[in-house]
Amino acid sequence: MPASNAITRIRRQLLSKKVATFLICLGLASLLWVVHALNRNYKYTLNIPVKFLNLPANKLIVGELPEKLSVDIKTSGLKLLFISLKDLNESLLIDFNSLKTNAKSQAYSISNGNFNLRNVLNFEVDIMKIRPDTLFFSSNKGKSKLVPIKPNLQADFLPGYSMISKPVITPAYVTITGDSSDLQSIDTVYTHLLNLKDIHENFSTNIPLKKSLSSVNYNIKDVALSFNVDRLTEATVKVPVHVMHKSTGEKVKLLPEFVTVTYLVAMRDYEAIQASSFKAVVNFKDIEAKQKKLEVDLSIKPSEVRIIRIEPANISYLIYK
Repeated sequence: MPASNAITRIRRQLLSKKVATFLICLGLASLLWVVHALNRNYKYTLNIPVKFLNLPANKLIVGELPEKLSVDIKTSGLKLLFISLKDLNESLLIDFNSLKTNAKSQAYSISNGNFNLRNVLNFEVDIMKIRPDTLFFSSNKGKSKLVPIKPNLQADFLPGYSMISKPVITPAYVTITGDSSDLQSIDTVYTHLLNLKDIHENFSTNIPLKKSLSSVNYNIKDVALSFNVDRLTEATVKVPVHVMHKSTGEKVKLLPEFVTVTYLVAMRDYEAIQASSFKAVVNFKDIEAKQKKLEVDLSIKPSEVRIIRIEPANISYLIYK
């Protein structure tokens, strides 16, 4: 029995050494394969955002300016690994003044342009091909003008929440280019419809612009849209009523002299709203017209509030000398 146990232990030790040796060899082989793979050259296609500067004046582009360039590169696996991990959201700036043109200056070559794509990648790579490599312009002269952008927005909010600021568009204006007759019919550019549901927090997104005429080009494709949202609370204040447009020496006693204003306000603005933030008025012309009741209106109210009701909405009065 002791001899048998000794033989079993020896076999286990030999087996453990074989397994360890195998794993070491496997690890070394894998490492050598990785090193070999990273040293090899590979072809890869990158999609890089692009922005153009100094577009040709009084010329119309054929089609639309590309938002991205498709770039075929060739480089080592190691560089490609780092490039693939890099965030390529930064736009490549291309100045038309640096692009080569043909004799009639109707075609601009991007592939021969004087811009440093390698600075965007942070590595030296072989650039095999750029698509599109040429941008074409029409000989027809075009005009340009700056027009405002407005959002096309439909938003539903969770109960108790509301938009507390007007939607902000960035940039607020777009330069449109085309024939003069086409530009005359455009005074505003709208975004595509954005339909939102159950909104309960601040919102921001990028949204494309809607083209009303295919013959008109925009200098940007989309804009950033944002607005603030907050929970609303109901509040009331007691406000004195003033007589507006009084032109005689007669004295007017209002009954009652105060009204209660009920409104909704965002929680963050609740403390800032006071009775002095409102001014309630009635119109003396209604008294001259012998109206039995005077309608109460708010000539001053904070932009942050939403009026629910004024109580009483109509009041009586007495005139005496």
